[in-house]
Amino acid sequence: MSNFIKLLILAFIIQTGCKQDNAKSLSTKDVVTKTNEPTGPEIPGVPQDVMVKMLNECTSVDYIFHVLPFSLSQDEDPSVDQNIGFIDINRPLGRIPSNCKKADARKFFKIKSDVVYDVDVYVTNNCKFYVFVDKNNKPIFANYMTQAGINFYDNIFKQASGMSQQ
Repeated sequence: MSNFIKLLILAFIIQTGCKQDNAKSLSTKDVVTKTNEPTGPEIPGVPQDVMVKMLNECTSVDYIFHVLPFSLSQDEDPSVDQNIGFIDINRPLGRIPSNCKKADARKFFKIKSDVVYDVDVYVTNNCKFYVFVDKNNKPIFANYMTQAGINFYDNIFKQASGMSQQ
């Protein structure tokens, strides 16, 4: 019965939203929103058991930045745990927005010397999320970043731009 009520509410919202003047031309905002709509298949969020495994077992995190002239490696437990914490477990991405064409970095979660998760990092063009990929580069999980993660990458990009000016 509750599904029927939800369906009625959804139908009402759609009906009232569609009563706008159809002669109105599309504004720039409308065009931008339509071009940035998520595309592609639905990607589930990172499961809790994967997060627990990473927190309990990951020994290092490596980065290769596609847009910066350096890489980064962290192997101290607090840094590794902090990097895992940048994944907003409560906010799965769903689909990759169409304006987020190319990852800015690849992040590697390792247990000892074995890479257990490859993760594309999107941090530019208002794209702030992670996409876990399989060995064929097909998305398997995707989640937004926490604000701490966004700040971390912003800081890296600021430091890199300072290095390139010297």
